[in-house]
Amino acid sequence: MKQLILCFIFITSSTAMFAQERALEKNHQEGIDKAKQGDYIGAIASFTKAIEVLPMDAYAWYNRGMAKNMIGEYLDALDDFGTCIGINPAYGKVWYNRGLTRMYIGQYDRAIIDLTQAIQIEREYAGAYYYRAYLYELKGLFDFACTDYQNAQAKGYPVPAEKLAACRDTSYNGLIKHPLLFLTKESSMRCYGTKKRNPIHVGSTDNMEIYLRLLRSPDGKYVYHKVIEQGELSVVEITYTKHGKKKIDLIYFDLSVLDDPKIIKGFKTFK
Repeated sequence: MKQLILCFIFITSSTAMFAQERALEKNHQEGIDKAKQGDYIGAIASFTKAIEVLPMDAYAWYNRGMAKNMIGEYLDALDDFGTCIGINPAYGKVWYNRGLTRMYIGQYDRAIIDLTQAIQIEREYAGAYYYRAYLYELKGLFDFACTDYQNAQAKGYPVPAEKLAACRDTSYNGLIKHPLLFLTKESSMRCYGTKKRNPIHVGSTDNMEIYLRLLRSPDGKYVYHKVIEQGELSVVEITYTKHGKKKIDLIYFDLSVLDDPKIIKGFKTFK
């Protein structure tokens, strides 16, 4: 009789574990599919369900952090990345992306620590070398920056030619002195960025993405965006709230010139 009871318990336990794995896999896949479609809110909900099924699944925490990153919820993303690291500290990607998130919000020193940890886990992590170089550059540590830019190139990262040329020049001409990551000045012109004749000069697609992720509505909420036209003059549709009401506008970016981008009048920036 005891043997029959033990056998029954084992089968029941195995069935429960199988159901748990299926639920985890289903929620995970739903989250990934929604993220690919740009539905990051839906992805967050799916990854949250996966976490509820198995709280110790590091990848569910990581993926939810990535989805939060995409809607500018950087502090919440940092929390999820931290939990992922606590469960699986040997996962290089989470250190890398936590480093980038910290870079977005101006935590340069902490970002460098995270990127360094990513490199220690994966020595060939070209992107980690590149962004650590970028952070060193922002801090004015040009020797360290150049060493990392050269390492990034050697490991296959497409480092801009002007960076490498600047590193060969002892005067370091061409390295960034005024990063875009802090948007502190509001434009005095009401048509700034909202008219084709007065675009925001961001200088590159990457800088445009950073600008959009830092931008907040007049109500202080995340601004959803969709690129309508990509080119030297790029057009982006933004959806945001003002006095609690949904609004849709177009804003214009000049990708050919970087010239002290400002906050659109009446909007805010991520703090």
